[in-house]
Amino acid sequence: MLTVLFGVRVVAQLVQAWHPVAYLPAFDRWHSGTLPYGWLVGAQVLILALCVRIVWQLLRNRVIPSLRKGHLLLVLGLIYFGGMGIRLFLGVTVASEHEWFGATLPAVFHLVLASFVILYGRFHCLVSQRESLIPQGQSS
Repeated sequence: MLTVLFGVRVVAQLVQAWHPVAYLPAFDRWHSGTLPYGWLVGAQVLILALCVRIVWQLLRNRVIPSLRKGHLLLVLGLIYFGGMGIRLFLGVTVASEHEWFGATLPAVFHLVLASFVILYGRFHCLVSQRESLIPQGQSS
């Protein structure tokens, strides 16, 4: 679901860049201006492809759980989520006029990506811990 949400964000901004429609927020609301749009959309497509690949591997049961990877992803995801949460809070309170802080829509979708990282990390932690409890030679 998080991958679909991020994909909708990428497509909606592309629509607003090429053929704006009234029922979506204006292009400027999707874009904080930190990166030129060409670079941003390129990075978004790469991130989306990575998320789709991870989901596909999970669905096909082709992910080797790693407690170390899980802990790393959890820490990075929580830092990312916390940073973007602070950005969003400041953007809707005291820094709404600032170009980066005031860009609330991008901040919300950063929370979506951070949630993806956290959930993927949680998967690694839970499954690797569960598998470590199963005696060798037995299957679950």
